[in-house]
Amino acid sequence: MRLRVEKGADLLRFTTLSVQDIAYSVGYEVPSSFSKAFRLWFNISPIEFRNNKKITIMKEEKINQNLNLKSPKIIQLPERNAIYIGMTGDYQSLNYDDAWRKLWGQVKEQKLFSAGIEHIGLSHDNPHVTEADKLRYDACLVIHKPAKPIGEIGVKQIAGGKYACFLYQGSYKKLDEVYDYIYYDWLIKSGLELRNAPTFEKYISNPNKVEESKLKTEIYVPVQ
Repeated sequence: MRLRVEKGADLLRFTTLSVQDIAYSVGYEVPSSFSKAFRLWFNISPIEFRNNKKITIMKEEKINQNLNLKSPKIIQLPERNAIYIGMTGDYQSLNYDDAWRKLWGQVKEQKLFSAGIEHIGLSHDNPHVTEADKLRYDACLVIHKPAKPIGEIGVKQIAGGKYACFLYQGSYKKLDEVYDYIYYDWLIKSGLELRNAPTFEKYISNPNKVEESKLKTEIYVPVQ
């Protein structure tokens, strides 16, 4: 129920879909069941949440207009295969280094190395509606050879489709402000709507070789 109503909250805020269509898209067969669950979880109705943009659930957004962020490109991406490790917890405190180390270990063990491997981070949840200890993140390596799941390392497809691609340069510590600007300023003003797929990051720079202020990250927001 939590996952369904949290995804519903994003769709209420960032799309013009009707409450009925949102209920269906997050897995409810009866729209009134979604409305009841939403009120039970957030103590507010879906309509109230949609109509009052000042309502916050977990924390207020911070709109920083001075971020080193360029206007996005609107692009179409194909589906891609990846090996991944799923993690849960505050996005600022997850052990990313350990996840990348284990994934590259599987590239070596399964002989998956090829040109074009990409470091991708899939963020499944919005910190403004999900408690920090329940946030879900997948550290992914896009690969071009068949792979097998082993232990905590799984195999998945990264969804294709239409995305707004932003190029951000700066510290990973400010990514929360970057997302607040993208979702609560740019997206609302853009005329585009959020598509029901995960947002993801593509890490261009190696943080072990590039100083923090010069790290480059591409951020892909699913839109329609």
